[in-house]
Amino acid sequence: MILLLSLWALYFVLHSLLAAEHVKHWFQSVSGISKQAYRLVYNLINLSALLGLLWFQIRFVCPPLYESTTAVVVAGAVLALAGLAIMIQSATEYELSSFLGLTKETHMPLQIKGLHKYMRHPLYSGTLLFFIGICIAFPFYKNWYLLLLMIAYLFIGMWLEEKKLIHVFGDQYKDYMKRVKRLIPGIL
Repeated sequence: MILLLSLWALYFVLHSLLAAEHVKHWFQSVSGISKQAYRLVYNLINLSALLGLLWFQIRFVCPPLYESTTAVVVAGAVLALAGLAIMIQSATEYELSSFLGLTKETHMPLQIKGLHKYMRHPLYSGTLLFFIGICIAFPFYKNWYLLLLMIAYLFIGMWLEEKKLIHVFGDQYKDYMKRVKRLIPGIL
C-alpha cells in the first residue's frame, strides 16, 4: 500500500512541477522545443503515468473498508457519473486543442462563464465528486487513502494555480475570487 500511495504522491508532485512556469521555461531553453511541443509531451507523459497508476491501483489487492450493498454501489455510481459530467462540461469550456498541445497556445481571457460562474475550479470539483463516488461504490482502503492524498494534492494545486492566475489576471482574478467559491458553490 505504501508503494502504491508513494507512486501516486510522486505522480502528483511531478504533475505540478512539470506544469510550473520556471520548469517549462528551463526545459524549453535546454531542449529548444516550442511551448506547444512541451505541452504535448507533458500531456503524453501525464496520460501514460496516469494509465499505469490506474492499472496498478485496480490490480492492487486490498480489503474493503466496509461491505457494500447494491444501493450503496448505485449511489456511488450516481455520484461518479455526476462528477464525470461536471468534468466533461468543464473541459468543454476550455480551448482543448491548445490545452492538449495540438495547436499553438493562445492567451485566453479569464474563464468566468459556464460552470466557472458557480465555482472557480469545476474540473477539480468534478474530479473529487467522481472519485468520492468510486470510493463509495468500491470501498477499498486503497481508494479511500488515494482520495485523502488527492484532496491534499488538489488543494495544493489550487493554491499554485491561483497564484499563477493572480499573476496573469491581477485584480480581475482577485475580484473573481471574492465572488466565487473554489469547489462548492456558495460553500467552499
